[in-house]
Amino acid sequence: MKVAVWYGGKDIRLEDVPTPKIRDDEVLVKVKAVSICGSDLHAYLGVSKRRIPPLVMGHEFSGEIIKVGRTVKDHKEGERVVVEPIISCGTCRLCRLGRNNICENLKLVGLHLSGAFSEYVSVPAKKCITLPKSVSFEEASLVEPLAVAVHAVHLASLEKNEAIAIIGSGAIGLMTLQVTKNKSAGKITVLDTLDYRLALATQLGATTTINVKKENPLQKILTDGGADTVFEAVGHQETVQQGLAMVKTGGKVIVIGMLEAIMQLPMLDITVKEIKLQGSYGYTSDDFQQALKLIAQGKVNVKPLITHLLPLDDIKKGFEILSQGAENVIKIVLRP
Repeated sequence: MKVAVWYGGKDIRLEDVPTPKIRDDEVLVKVKAVSICGSDLHAYLGVSKRRIPPLVMGHEFSGEIIKVGRTVKDHKEGERVVVEPIISCGTCRLCRLGRNNICENLKLVGLHLSGAFSEYVSVPAKKCITLPKSVSFEEASLVEPLAVAVHAVHLASLEKNEAIAIIGSGAIGLMTLQVTKNKSAGKITVLDTLDYRLALATQLGATTTINVKKENPLQKILTDGGADTVFEAVGHQETVQQGLAMVKTGGKVIVIGMLEAIMQLPMLDITVKEIKLQGSYGYTSDDFQQALKLIAQGKVNVKPLITHLLPLDDIKKGFEILSQGAENVIKIVLRP
C-alpha cells in the first residue's frame, strides 16, 4: 500500500509498504479522507517535537472497513466509519473518571501509532463510529478537530448570553465559534490577522470580527465591557496574554492552542481577578460522538472549512500551501 512517511522537517516521502495485519479486536480501514492537522504542520515546520520520525502522521480521518478481526461483532466489512484516534487504556484513574483524553497511558494514531496518511490503517474496532448517510467522508474527517472545539466549550461551562472572544479563526477557532453559537452564547467576537478567515467567521455567525493588524483588539473589547470567556486557539504567549487582558474579572480563558511550551503570564492579575485559566486538550469519547451528531444534524457546518481536496500523492503540496498560508487555505483534506 502507499503511505506518506515523514522523516523530519519538510522531508515527506511516498513509499510502498505492506498492508497492516489486524489483531482479533481490530479492523482494517481503507482511508477515504484524511485532513492535515495544525499539529502535523507544526512537526513539518519543526516548531513541535512531539512527533518522532520516521512516522506516518494523520489522525483526522474516515474510511470504509474492508476487514474485521475474529472477535469483532459490532462492525462489518463495507461499513462507512469515522475513527476516534485517541486510544486510552480504560483502566487508569483518569479513564475511570471519564477523562480518557488525558489517559495516563494515552496513544494517538498518527503520533504514537502509524497514521492515516496512507491507503489503509488498522485500528481497534471500538474506536470506529458508523457514519450516517448524510455525512460525507470529507466532512467526517473534520469530526476529530470539531471534537476539540466541543471539549473546549464543554470545559467553559458557558452561561446564557455570555460575551465570548475567540482568538484565532483557523479551523479550530471557526469550529469553536459554531459550537458556542449552539450554546446560546451572546455576543461572539473573533480575532485574527487574515481578512478572509474573518469573513468566514462572520458567515458562520460571529457578531463582530477584529483584524488585530488593523485595530486594537483590547481597546475594542474592553470598551464593550470585556469578555466573559475567551477561547485561545493559537498557542502563542502573546495571544494568551491578550486573552488574559481582555477577560472580565472572574472570567475564563480556555487555552486550546499548542505551540509555545513555556510562557510568561501575568500571574498577579490571574490571582487577584480570580481568572480561571483552563487548558483544553483533545476530547473525550463523548465529545467525539457529540461532534459527529452536530455535523449530522446540520448544527455545525464544516464544508466551508474544507478549502482544498488533494490526492495523497500531493501531500507535500498540501503541507506547503499550509506553511505559506497560501490560496486562502483553512483545511486541506487528502484522498488516499
